[in-house]
Amino acid sequence: MMATAAAAASGVTLIGIDTNVILRAILGDDPVQSAMAVRLFRDLTPTHRGFITQLTLAETYWVLNRAKRLASETCLNVIRGLVETEVLEFEDGETVVRAVTLAEDGADFADALIQGTMELFGTSETVTFDRDAAERLGWRLLVDS
Repeated sequence: MMATAAAAASGVTLIGIDTNVILRAILGDDPVQSAMAVRLFRDLTPTHRGFITQLTLAETYWVLNRAKRLASETCLNVIRGLVETEVLEFEDGETVVRAVTLAEDGADFADALIQGTMELFGTSETVTFDRDAAERLGWRLLVDS
């Protein structure tokens, strides 16, 4: 997971990949678009890599889990599979790996991405109205006093 600045300096080109392209490749639910998406992934190389943002990963997880009703474990396996793909780069790969681990332990994946970013930036605490996130991630629950 090479940093994007380093990728550019080394002559590596990055192709941003949107959520719908990832989903078409995974789900195969549109014959034409799915074939195009699979071909795009297959054509990536060490010098012509794909780039995926955290927001794209959160959307991908949400669509698979909520819209397609796939189990959380299945959705996390998809995210982990993307992260482990050699020709893909991520906005912050370490945070994504941390988020997958937290989500495997029961946290919501989007909340886990937030937690990973908060850790990266060294926040002293994270506040929320979400009781589950407060319990699972150690965030401070805001309550009316």
